[in-house]
Amino acid sequence: MHSFGFSAIQDSPDIEVLDYRYGNSKQPGVRPPAWALKENRVSQGASTHGDMLRGDELYVKWRIKSTGSVHEDTVDLRSRLPENIKGHEIYFIVKDAQLFVYLITPERRPPEMPPNGPRPTQHLKTLTIYPSPPT
Repeated sequence: MHSFGFSAIQDSPDIEVLDYRYGNSKQPGVRPPAWALKENRVSQGASTHGDMLRGDELYVKWRIKSTGSVHEDTVDLRSRLPENIKGHEIYFIVKDAQLFVYLITPERRPPEMPPNGPRPTQHLKTLTIYPSPPT
């Protein structure tokens, strides 16, 4: 079991998520429903947890509200995620034209490690897996 999520309202209020897809799972919450895409009513947050396939990629498309410019990015996760992601969360935040993808581990963050990722989980060891070179 692992989790996937994002909260554009909390983390990226200056952007609008237009589409997203975590892997090929059919698990609710890892992609917007077809009707939401058709009606341009994509949820600005998602959180799903359970037995789902480890995603091979993450696709995100967004609009910067102030400029109207549209961006999209597809991140190959195969070399960025550990084989065993039980108890982990894949989480993304968009800052302007840059997508950031985090791996939130179930481990507490050591005091010498600076906080990283979404504010509510900064007590956990969180790794930036994109943008960064694949491991």
